[in-house]
Amino acid sequence: MRKTIVVTGATSGLGRALIGTLKSAGFNPILTGRTADKVSSLSAELEVPGFQLDVSDPQSIRSATADILNSHGPVYGLINNAGIWLEGDFETFTSDAIQSVIDTNTTGTILMTHALLPQMLERREGVVINTVSTGALYSRKLISVYSASKWAIRGFTGCLEVECAPKGVRVMGFYPGKIDTNMYETAGIERNLEAAMSPAQAASMVLFMLKDPDMVWSHVSGRSVTDYI
Repeated sequence: MRKTIVVTGATSGLGRALIGTLKSAGFNPILTGRTADKVSSLSAELEVPGFQLDVSDPQSIRSATADILNSHGPVYGLINNAGIWLEGDFETFTSDAIQSVIDTNTTGTILMTHALLPQMLERREGVVINTVSTGALYSRKLISVYSASKWAIRGFTGCLEVECAPKGVRVMGFYPGKIDTNMYETAGIERNLEAAMSPAQAASMVLFMLKDPDMVWSHVSGRSVTDYI
């Protein structure tokens, strides 16, 4: 039986690339996203199961994960990929914008893990990969709230790594540099992405982390070689 892996934020960018990469590698990827129409159309196009799921909504998480488990049985893996960008001087951010970033990037990742990790621990088999960011490896201006949301997940991931590995479940963090996606555009930020790695390149790194069940890759960070020029 092909192992089932749930991917959040899978209707574009890295998430969409992950669905194709995982399917080609022999997994059974589950596509999830917050926009029902996008999920439905992509699910049909890519010929994979799809579920509407808004990680910023705890009820949506409970409902969707229950439906996934009921429809597809045990989930082997979870890739917490859904995330939003916020950039600018801290004092210019609205409280709603700040809350939205934390709800999606931080709380959403934690609650998705909380929903699916117990059945992995029960079987003593599984993997959780959190898409973090190089923004959680260093500090720089204009991304204070985004960085805070990701630094929190860096700590969360590290703690679960040492807690869950003895129980047979690998919890790992992927820390990519710039990826050529619409994340910045969606946030209203202009960014030159000519030097960024492609979503397919990033997805291949995540697949590498997944494939060896005997290895825990604590902090995997990567970026395009042109991103250093």
